[in-house]
Parts: sequence; C-alpha cells; structure tokens
Amino acid sequence: MGRKSYHHGNLRETLIQSALDILKEGTLNDLSLRALARKAGVSQTAPYRHFEDKEALIVVLKEEGMRKLGESMQEIMKLEMAPLERLQKLGMRYVHFAETYPTHFKIMFEYDLNDYEKYCELHDISDDCFRYLQDTVIECLALPGARKIDPSVAQLSAWSMVHGLSVLLMNQSLIEHMRSDHLLDIGERNQIAEQVTKFFSASLVK
Repeated sequence: MGRKSYHHGNLRETLIQSALDILKEGTLNDLSLRALARKAGVSQTAPYRHFEDKEALIVVLKEEGMRKLGESMQEIMKLEMAPLERLQKLGMRYVHFAETYPTHFKIMFEYDLNDYEKYCELHDISDDCFRYLQDTVIECLALPGARKIDPSVAQLSAWSMVHGLSVLLMNQSLIEHMRSDHLLDIGERNQIAEQVTKFFSASLVK
C-alpha cells in the first residue's frame, strides 16, 4: 500500500483520525500502533513519535472526547435558565454528543486504564465535564419544593439516566424492537431524549 501524503505537522491529527476510523470499523482489539501505522499509511515507527503505547493513544482519544462533551455542556451553562430546565438541556447535550460522536463516546467509557490517576489532564477534563451536571443537580435540590434526596444519589441518578439513555438510543435494533412491540411510540431520538430528560428533571421536585 502506498504511503499517504500528509504535512509533518499534521501527523498527530492524522494518526488520531486513523485510530477513530479503526474503532468505527472494529473494536479495541483491532487497535494497535502497528495497525494505526498501516491505516494512516505511514512507517511502523511514526506513531511512536506521538504515542508511547496503545494506552497513551487511548488516553488522547478519551481526552478529546471529554473535551468535546465538556465544551458542549459549557454552552448550556452560559445560558440564563432555571435549574430544572438547565438540567434537562444538559441531559439533551449528553445524549446528542453520544449520537454525534459515537466512537469517542464508546472509547471514553469502554476501556479501563491501568492507572487512571496517572493521567492528570484526563482526570481534570473529566471532572470539569461532569461537574456541570453535578452542580446543576445541587441547584435543583435547593429549589422550593425540591424532594429530600441525598445529593450524591441524585447526582449519580442524573448521570445514570443520561448515560443509560444514550447507550439505549445508540442501539438501533432495540429502538425498533420497542417500536414494533408498541413499547415506544414517541418518535425520533431527539423527542425521546427530550421527554425522558424532562421527566427526570421534574422528578426532583414535588
């Protein structure tokens, strides 16, 4: 196979995109620096200029995904809206991210690192990303008429809801099964996400 032409300064970006292409077509077992070099059309040693090993590459992909998700959720945080509405909109953004960047979404959560705490930047990006959801839940629980719920339980429930919903909506066969059995008759994914996230937000108040 001929070598692909690329600008030297873009090698890292080329490798990252090639890694995403491999994961889109296969699984994590198919990803290696050797396979990455073949996919990118570069020498076998080229990936090592930017990634020490497979895990280092995966960390970069996780960081990129978390950063994209965080930036999307931050846009909602900058808008003036009531806490319950903001929580619902944040949930919508989470689901939309999973639909828009399914490969990033999968690698963000499906690959356990040997030592997560070792990767400080990934740790910080992840914390910032989920803090938007956590802080908004706290605001909702401070509203008049809010249910008396352990904040930690409410925060975990919020994340479980949006993450679980995202995973379910990515499973097209499951969606079609629910529709055929009349268990699901509320239209497209965005309508489903809107109604489910709105239901959860409303459940925090009496």
